[in-house]
Amino acid sequence: MARFTTPVNLNDTKDTHITVTVKPMFTFTESVRAILASQTQPLSVIEITELVSRETKHPYDETYIRLALKELVDSGKASSRKETFDERNLRAQGKDLRSLRASLYWSPAGIVPPRTVTEAVPGVALYKPEIFIARKIYKYSAKKIQRQHLKAQLVDVTPVPTNSNAVVDYLIEKMVAERTLELQTQLDAANAKMAKLQELFKSAL
Repeated sequence: MARFTTPVNLNDTKDTHITVTVKPMFTFTESVRAILASQTQPLSVIEITELVSRETKHPYDETYIRLALKELVDSGKASSRKETFDERNLRAQGKDLRSLRASLYWSPAGIVPPRTVTEAVPGVALYKPEIFIARKIYKYSAKKIQRQHLKAQLVDVTPVPTNSNAVVDYLIEKMVAERTLELQTQLDAANAKMAKLQELFKSAL
């Protein structure tokens, strides 16, 4: 006759099958699709990149977003089109815009609705005004340009006349003298070599 020394627990569930619910993990592409699908305006790559970076708290480059968007469009989960001229004028706030028309993306796939706001993502403006500074190009004579360059390169501490024209004339003379001295030194060296060659030639005879 068997005898039990340990009380039997009728409520023991250690052998009971446990059902565990595993939360599905989104791929990066699916995360981009989910973020895009929650928007009310078609967005450009720049805007989608900013949204994904904000949602995931990870700074993404536009290249990764473009690849994900291409995959979504190819798989029929998103649509894209070029913005119209009216939409481009809208995001340019009525100012001249020289850049190309942006590609706008929309999910789910289908007709991409018109864009009706300038700033669809808070803090992200598609249009940044280009600043052009009007600059007149003046033509100077060679002598005037030479004088300006000499004034800019004035580093000699030797006392020189205070009159600006006298300063430039002084520097020109100094440069000519230095160049002449350099040429004279080269000429003297060449003459010395020539003299040695002549002596060698005479001794050979």
